[in-house]
Amino acid sequence: MPLLLLLSSLLATGAFAKTVPVELGKEFRLKKGEVAAIAGTKATLRIVKFINSPCPKGARCVWSGQAVYTELTVDGKVYDEKSKDRPYEVLVKDSDYTTWAQLLVDEPEAACHRPKAGHLGECLRGLARRRSDPALCRKIEEERTRGFCLEDLAEALKRDDLCEGLENPSQHCLYVKAKKTGDLAACTRINTRAASVRCFKELSTEGGGGPKSCKSLPAGLVKECLEAATGPNN
Repeated sequence: MPLLLLLSSLLATGAFAKTVPVELGKEFRLKKGEVAAIAGTKATLRIVKFINSPCPKGARCVWSGQAVYTELTVDGKVYDEKSKDRPYEVLVKDSDYTTWAQLLVDEPEAACHRPKAGHLGECLRGLARRRSDPALCRKIEEERTRGFCLEDLAEALKRDDLCEGLENPSQHCLYVKAKKTGDLAACTRINTRAASVRCFKELSTEGGGGPKSCKSLPAGLVKECLEAATGPNN
């Protein structure tokens, strides 16, 4: 391997980076180019990149436009942000999204129970999504958040059985229920646009008598149903 390429590779992997000793379960500040060595473990953490394109003031954005991407290495195995089997959770507590981040590394569930971790239910919901683990959803005490969590995974994992027993479905599981019963009107109660459109489209073309069945809905919903079933201006 050419020397320059080798040096670039070593720099990218943090081979020459400053090592910062940190503790599991305690916050620490890490700069890009540094490597955190987590005491009592065989784990290290480094910042791969920052994203700093905040949503313009007054605009409606899907996400904040700011993020910190980290790479966790445990006993020689590398886990990036998309790894569902990361042995530890990495929480971003604060950052300038340019040079540094205040981080916390902990056991997965323990991280959600720590002070300042945020809403416990939402933390467990995010953990369940990342790990594709319905069991984590069922540990959420708040019924509404637990339902959202199970609906997330029912859709992501294509497991309609996760919808069973939900008292107040409002997203994917309401679509599943509506499709099962052929209840076109139930599509109007789905609070996510994509699931609502899919519900109208599939029920009106497969189980609800074709697009003409849209006319059985209240006047204000007929157009929305027809557009979902056949496309705009039809």
